[in-house]
Amino acid sequence: MKKVLLAMALVLSVTFASAQSKAVTDALKAIDKAVEASQNPKKATKPATWISLAKAYITAYELPSKGIEPGFDQMLLKTILKDQKVLSSAQKTLPQGTFTVDTYSDKDLYYNDFGQLVFLIVTKPIGENLLGKAQDALLKAAEVDPKGSKMKDIQAIFEQIHNYNYEDAASYYNLGEYDKATALFEECLGNYNNKVMQKVDTMVIYNTALLSSMGGDNAKAEKYYKQCLDYGYYSEGNVFSNLAEVYRLNADTISQKQTLEAGFEQFPHNQGILVGLINLYTATKEDPQKLFDIIHTAQENEPTNGSLYYAEGNVYKELGNIEKAVELYNKSTEIQPDYVYGVLSVGVLYYEQAMDIAEKADSEFDQAKYDALVEEFNLSLEKAIPPFEKAFSITDNVEIKKNAAEFLKFIYFRFRDKSPEHMAAYEKYNAYLAE
Repeated sequence: MKKVLLAMALVLSVTFASAQSKAVTDALKAIDKAVEASQNPKKATKPATWISLAKAYITAYELPSKGIEPGFDQMLLKTILKDQKVLSSAQKTLPQGTFTVDTYSDKDLYYNDFGQLVFLIVTKPIGENLLGKAQDALLKAAEVDPKGSKMKDIQAIFEQIHNYNYEDAASYYNLGEYDKATALFEECLGNYNNKVMQKVDTMVIYNTALLSSMGGDNAKAEKYYKQCLDYGYYSEGNVFSNLAEVYRLNADTISQKQTLEAGFEQFPHNQGILVGLINLYTATKEDPQKLFDIIHTAQENEPTNGSLYYAEGNVYKELGNIEKAVELYNKSTEIQPDYVYGVLSVGVLYYEQAMDIAEKADSEFDQAKYDALVEEFNLSLEKAIPPFEKAFSITDNVEIKKNAAEFLKFIYFRFRDKSPEHMAAYEKYNAYLAE
């Protein structure tokens, strides 16, 4: 009986493998047929011929990942891919975390701890540069279509190619292959920056700059960060701080300073810009008062802008003046009652102080000193309660509310036996987070 079952399994595997092989053969035949049509002098003058060729290339590109979507469950995908054998399954640690990798003959599927597909890498495409060839065919279709009768169809396929290149770039980013991801993001830019589309994707420009920098290509990173600035894309000020870091690596202190100061004028709350300026002034032995002068000028222009006092508090924190930082964090919320980040930062600052004290206590063997540190630890946690309570009460932002509740739950849990009020507070925030 076992021999019969084994024989049936072998027959089925051969059948499924044959089905997969047939799909590949059909896709290649479709390309050959479309190429042949494009070489026919009469058919080559018709945009539909080139559109068909582009679609044939795209169909071949799609085949290895057909039916697969991020978020799918591992067992579901094994069912969907029942005609394809998992050659191996292993754990792999990448820059973005640890994944379970199922390896097939033509692709690797990367699952998270919950068994959900995060991304895939096609390891054996049906052909080389299929999306690039599809784009070339579309450009030819537009060339032989001077009246633009098929322009909407051509543009729709360009969008499809752009999205595929973006997805592949993101996958290689997850894989930690930044050079490959950068090249694919540049393909995305080319999918838009042509005579047919004439579009700009600033997010892709930023991603290209960021990954170029991560891959060590500072020249390319500088080029694309500058393009971001030209198009008015700032990523909340991160473009300035990232470009300044490129200049720092290139030992271009003048450009670094100009970029940081220009960024600070527009995004005084950006931590990367603030830290960059402080480090620059420290390295060049310039007076940090210049930074405060910039902040104070901004405060005079916008006296009710809480973020400007929050920014000044961040500077004092970086300089080690915690008392002044707390004063300015509180002031930021006082002058702008709905500005939650100031009071929230006071709570975080006291909490961080408590964690630093706890670390010291862990390595202290003298009982008296240990007891003193524990008392200091408790005092810091208690000082964090009022600002966290206020942050929780004044914000409608669910994520900020959850963060404040997490801190408060931890603190009140430690003090739950201190009083019925402390226990009630612990139960309140525990119940909130449970919802």
